[in-house]
Amino acid sequence: MVGMMNGDDPYSFESQLESFRRSDQARETLVYEVIRQYDQLKQAYQEKCNDFENEMQARRHWQNEHNTVKNDLAAIRQTMDGSPFVLALIDGDGVIFQDMLLSASRDGGSDAAHRLHQEIRAHILGQYETVGQWSIMVQIYANLEGLGRKLSSVGIIKTPQDLHAFARSFSLNQPLFSFVDVGSGKERADHKIKEMLRLFISNYSCKHIIFGGCHDNGYLPNLDPWKHDNKISSRITLLESTTAQPGFTSLNFTTTRFDTVFRSEPLPEKPMMPPIPTASPPLVAVMPTKMVAQRPPSIPQQGIKSPTPPVEASWATVGKAGVTEKKISIAVSKTPRKCILLNAYDQRLDQPLAKPDRTSVESLHQRIQKQKVCNDFHLTSECKTAYCPYSHGPKLTPMETLALRHKARGRSCPNWSECRDFDCYYGHCCPNDDCYYQECYFRDLHNLDKAVRTKLYEDGSFELVGTA
Repeated sequence: MVGMMNGDDPYSFESQLESFRRSDQARETLVYEVIRQYDQLKQAYQEKCNDFENEMQARRHWQNEHNTVKNDLAAIRQTMDGSPFVLALIDGDGVIFQDMLLSASRDGGSDAAHRLHQEIRAHILGQYETVGQWSIMVQIYANLEGLGRKLSSVGIIKTPQDLHAFARSFSLNQPLFSFVDVGSGKERADHKIKEMLRLFISNYSCKHIIFGGCHDNGYLPNLDPWKHDNKISSRITLLESTTAQPGFTSLNFTTTRFDTVFRSEPLPEKPMMPPIPTASPPLVAVMPTKMVAQRPPSIPQQGIKSPTPPVEASWATVGKAGVTEKKISIAVSKTPRKCILLNAYDQRLDQPLAKPDRTSVESLHQRIQKQKVCNDFHLTSECKTAYCPYSHGPKLTPMETLALRHKARGRSCPNWSECRDFDCYYGHCCPNDDCYYQECYFRDLHNLDKAVRTKLYEDGSFELVGTA
């Protein structure tokens, strides 16, 4: 009893009170821990709610974007499917139309367009099950001036202007057909065709490409990357006219020929001679005095070999039997005709000039030191400037004129090798071989081919130089 009174009894009030205190402290700690964890869960819940709300808004946004893009894509596909087309890219300098079409000039151009349209349509129908309303676009690139002279020189067309009439009629016959004149210069047609191929090869509306350039290996680098891509290679057909270069056959692309439209043989180097008829009229030479020379009747016709006509000679068909007559002018011209020298790419070259004597060069220099002379007046005999500040007189001597011509030729013509002015006194190619001077007026013409191929005269006639 005494021990219990002293507080040793575990069931005493103090012990129980201490036990209650510890229990209250544990309960308080537990409550605080529950509250703390609750606050953490509440904060995490709020964050999740915010994230969920953001995700819902983002989902709605991207769903709307998806629907918009889906509708736009459907509209684009509908538009593309509504305007599909087939593209034919043809190098007109190497793929030549049939002689009968070219010789018909304007009528031949429209006939060629109609035939080509039919040939392409038939080829596409054989390649695809459903063609529908596919349009046909044809782009032909060529140097009309150079090609026209070549066709005229071999007797396929009468004058180079006939090719221009052919090209215009060809373009007008079909709304998506174009015969484009790229002008003279090496690889101008190549550049156009390569860029068009690059542009349309990935065009969804362009269902098929017919490529007409198998005569030129320069196109191979543009086609070679697609030979292992079946999706692209199946959309390309190689058009052969003359025999394709070996590199094109190794591409394993589909090939086709349109022999009713294009020549299968290269252009001849010489004029094509008409057959000698069994009864031909006498050979007539037009004389300045109107004298007529006839072939003696005693000479057998079979023993006569027709001479190769010069480029200026014209052939005229007489009657339905195809009898021909050759007219040759033998009049002697006192003054030489003006001409322009051209290379194989129809780029203008400068005619050689004689070297002036030193005295004339020095006298011209002394005169220029006092007052510059007018190039137009002294080199072309005409100055059209109203108030020309340069000297027109006294007249230069022939040697001084030659020295002035040398001086004027040292500056490049504004039209460079495209110039066709017969009185142009500027230079059209660098006078120095292997020139690498960066300040040279002709630095952009240093790679010009200086081999003369053609003489072009004022009347439009021309003469081939250096050909057999």
